[in-house]
This record gives sequence, C-alpha cells and structure tokens, in this order.
Amino acid sequence: MSDEAPRRHGPDKVRAPRSVTGSPTDDAALTPPRITAETSDGAASIAFSANQVRRARHLLTRLYGLRRARRLYPDAHPAIAEAARDLHEVIAQYHAEGVDVPLTFFEEEVLLGEQVLTEDSLLFDQLIRDISGIGAGGITFLRGLDPEELARFAVVVGARPDQVAELDGGIATLVERARVPHIVVSTVNVVRDDVTVADEDERQVAKAAYTGALDLLREVERLIRSNQPLSAGHVKGAVRSLVDNIVRNRFAMLELSSLKNFDEYTFYHSVNVAILSVALGSMLTRDYRFLSSLGIGALLHDIGKMSVDIETLNKAGPLTTGEWEDIRNHPVNGAEITALTSGLDRAAVVCILEHHMRYDLTGYPQRPLKRPQHIASRIVAVADAYDAMTSQRPYSAPRMQDEAMGVIIRNAGTALDPVLVRLFVDLLGYFPPRSLVLLSSGETAVVVSVSPSEPSRPRVRVIADERGEMITPLDIDLTDAAESGGRSVLRCLDPAGMDVEISDFL
Repeated sequence: MSDEAPRRHGPDKVRAPRSVTGSPTDDAALTPPRITAETSDGAASIAFSANQVRRARHLLTRLYGLRRARRLYPDAHPAIAEAARDLHEVIAQYHAEGVDVPLTFFEEEVLLGEQVLTEDSLLFDQLIRDISGIGAGGITFLRGLDPEELARFAVVVGARPDQVAELDGGIATLVERARVPHIVVSTVNVVRDDVTVADEDERQVAKAAYTGALDLLREVERLIRSNQPLSAGHVKGAVRSLVDNIVRNRFAMLELSSLKNFDEYTFYHSVNVAILSVALGSMLTRDYRFLSSLGIGALLHDIGKMSVDIETLNKAGPLTTGEWEDIRNHPVNGAEITALTSGLDRAAVVCILEHHMRYDLTGYPQRPLKRPQHIASRIVAVADAYDAMTSQRPYSAPRMQDEAMGVIIRNAGTALDPVLVRLFVDLLGYFPPRSLVLLSSGETAVVVSVSPSEPSRPRVRVIADERGEMITPLDIDLTDAAESGGRSVLRCLDPAGMDVEISDFL
C-alpha cells in the first residue's frame, strides 16, 4: 500500500491501599491517574527521598526472591526464612527513617508512594504481572513488621492466580490466613473525581477521550519541534482512556473514528488509527497490556513525521527525491524518538518502526535479516491504510468507505495480513458506521452499526426518500428480511456533495 502523505483532565485517582476486600470499579481510568499513597494512620504520605527511591530496586529484588523461594520450596524450608530476612533488612531501613513502605502495582508499572519507578517497572515486569495476577494492586509494609511475619507472607506473594481464584474470597482469604497484621494487601480502586461513568452519557465520555488524545498529539508535536522530551505518563494516560472506552463501548468510539480535519490531518489521523487499531486488536484479545501497548504504537505511529519540514508534509505536488526520503525515514525517526522516551513500552517502539514494512516485507525500512512484522505492526498497518484512504490529503481526495474497504481486501496477503483484513471487515463491515449510503430502493441512509453476521447488510437510518426529499429518520436492520423489505446497500455516497452533515442524524 502507498504511504499516506499527511498534512500537516480532572484526573482520575488511584488510591492505595484500600481494604483488602476492595475491588476495582467497572469503569477504568479515563485520564492519567494520580497515585495517592496512605500511611498506616491514613494520612497522605510525604514524597520519598531520592535515596529511598533508589533503594526500591533492592526492595523489589528481595521481594522477588521471597516469591521465588516460596514457589520452589515448601513452607518450612530454610530458604524461605532466609529470603524473608533479606527482604526485612531493606524494609527496616525505611521504617528506621519513620516511613511505611507502600508499593503500588498499576497496569505495567510499580510505584513507591507517588513515585513511578520507571526503570524498575521494566526490570521487574514479571513480578508486576505476578502480583497483579493474584489480584493485589498494592502491598504496604507497615512499621512493626518482623521477619517471621514476612516468612508467613511468602504464601501470599508466591501464590499462583489459579490458586487464588479457587479460594472463596480470593486474595482477602489468603491474606487473612497468613496472619500478617503489619502487611496491607490492597486492590487498586479507580474512581472518577465527579460522577461515575454510569451516570454520564457514553458518547460524551468517548468524545472526551478522543479530544484528550488530540490535545496530547498537539503537545507532542510542540515538544518534538522544540527538541523537548516527551512525557510517557501523559501518553499512557491518553491511550488508557481510549482503550477503556473501546473495551466498554466499541461502537461509540468507532463512530468517532470517522471524524476528519484537513487542517489537522496528522492529529486526527493518528487518533483514528489508534481507535481502529485497538478495536481490531480487541477482536484478538482482551489482554490490557497488549491493547495499551498497541494503542501507544498506533497513536504515535507517525510521530517521526513531526520532525519533517511542514512544507514537505503540506506539499500538494510531487515530492523531490530528498523530500520523499524524509517521508520514508519517519518510521525510523519515530522509533528513535520513542526509544529515548523513558517508560514507553518497547513493543510500541517496534510497532512505530514496522508499520510501513508490509506483510510481504517489501516495504520500508528494509532489514538485512527478514522476519515477520510484529502482530501490533500488522494491526496498525491495516488501520493506517484505511483511515488514510478515507481522509482528505494535500495531494488526493478521500475515497468512499466502501471503495477503501475494497482496496484493503485486494491487498490482503501482500501489503496486509489476510487474517487481520478479514477481522477488519467483520469489525467495520463493507459499509462502515457513519457512511452515507444509497439503498436499492433509491432511498438515502446513514449507516448506524455493523451486522456481525453479514458485513454487507448493516443497520441503517433512512433520512431521504427515493426523490431525495428529507423524511423523518427511520431505522432499518437490513439483516431482517421483514424489516428491510428487500432493501440492500448499493454504494457509499459523498456527504459533502449531498450537503449532508452525518452528525445531525446520529
């Protein structure tokens, strides 16, 4: 596929620790979380010193050692007692300085109080997964703790998710049985500052996530063009919001993915690609880590173009050899920028590097050793191609949605992964949501949603009769023979050419 030529939060709160019986709310974080640690008396903790933050690596190393000892040896084995003493030695240093030790495990990160331990989050990735896997969002070691209590705690930290799942009461029961009064094990509770998502209009929440991602990209461009570092936390927060909304209401987000803005093509295109990519990825897995990493790679897939001269990006005519080389280098430039951004998932960097490599590996950048594109890169390639074709660009008019979907299908097996193309058609249908379409009856309609069973027969909202006269909107499910009355979709229409504002009918 050809390269697209672009033109150019009250925070949620994650409070830890809560009581061990607490559990996450159904609505996940919608904006970058603010972590508030509490001490044993319930007061907010002071910030930890630089020395205390550096010492956290020793703490995590020895916590990992205790977990490993418990998985290798039976309860009474001396190795567990020795590992508990080693861990207590580090914890005792914090206690001697008058502070408790609150560790929070949130998604792929570990925090000491309010401090995100960026490098340690990468080094102790498996430990974070294991702790989160048993349902523990945080562990706080309170003053008064002794090595014997830590040895009993080994049964908790060394537990396997399936073992915890079999317990009535889960992690709470396991902690209670361990008799560890100076260790608080908590889940991470995510709450909104104002009202719960259930009390809000879903589309407004989705729109807020979309707008937040746009604002982030505007700031990212400003930082790149002024040679300033990116904030991994802000990127993750924006992506987290998109992922949460897609998982909760995929179709509300897919409606938004058709929003376009010629003057801010790069920003709108990147957000749309992120939405389409995560939606497609969610058809493969609901693993949150994968979807978050995919979302970051998709949102930043064109970040390398933000260092390209704006006149080149906006050029309507043919590019010179040098200008085209600048464009072709954007995956490498983007990968370099994100690789130097501490805290971003490495898989996201690979996705940024590979999204133009093509399924048959004939794209760019070329590699001396051929190996398949990463699955995330293949997902982004499909979403990128579709959104680019359906957008107004400096050198070309947008294609109709059904025409773009036809191009996607024809490139299955060469430029694009054929399995992902099949899933993408299932996701959007031949006539994606918000498409303006001509029905076989001569009526004009707006596509409301896709039929999972029949991609060519969506649910539509008829807005004009066969003479082109506007009517009271009528919803019809084209998969229902009685309801459709034999109607089918013939082709997509250009809303601008017919003076139709799609949003007025949705």
